[in-house]
Amino acid sequence: MENSSLVQIKGIREGLLISAENGTWDDRKAELLIMVKEKESFFKGARVCLDVYETPLRVKQITQLRDQLLDLDVTLWAILSTAETTLNNARALGLETSLPVKKDSKEGKENKDSNDRVENAAEKAVLVNKTLRAGYKVESLDHVIIFGDVNPGAEIVSAGNIIVWGKLKGSAIAGAEGNKKAVICAMELRPTQLRIGDRVFPPQQKKGKTFPEVAYIENDDCKIELWNKEKGR
Repeated sequence: MENSSLVQIKGIREGLLISAENGTWDDRKAELLIMVKEKESFFKGARVCLDVYETPLRVKQITQLRDQLLDLDVTLWAILSTAETTLNNARALGLETSLPVKKDSKEGKENKDSNDRVENAAEKAVLVNKTLRAGYKVESLDHVIIFGDVNPGAEIVSAGNIIVWGKLKGSAIAGAEGNKKAVICAMELRPTQLRIGDRVFPPQQKKGKTFPEVAYIENDDCKIELWNKEKGR
């Protein structure tokens, strides 16, 4: 797969963090808007933080993007950059220029060192914009997002989370390096194999109408429930 088909996107507590480092600003902006339009149902109502790295942006450039995203029901609430011009202009428009810092609890600090390698490995995501057919395998240290179905015989292995914007009927292994906090989400969850960390989920016997679901580990038990905003997963 060519690099142009890979999008760096990360789900964060505040919404979506999208990285746009390479290419001209006009090209990056155009690619972002095309992505949002093509995946309207995924981005609808989303809150986006955009990281433009060293790119200096004028007030007009920021307001144009903000307004264009708003027309698509997407809120640009923050811009990250190492360029002072961009930061100053973003602040002048009332946008945030940094992400909130989450304080570690005592227990979290004790477990931090052992989890750093896994968590840092899954800071970004690989976006695959097609259906995975039998024999196709996606393997990544990053989160994996599939816009399409995963057919029987196809396999996804991720050190982070797996999100399937379609039917998951193949094999999915999340938290492959031992991260039991990983989740697997799909619009239709009927996998041939489902695993998070070292925990293998029992076979899924489902009939009739299906709903979006999320699989996760809680208290070392395999859980599957409706994928909804109220759960915050």
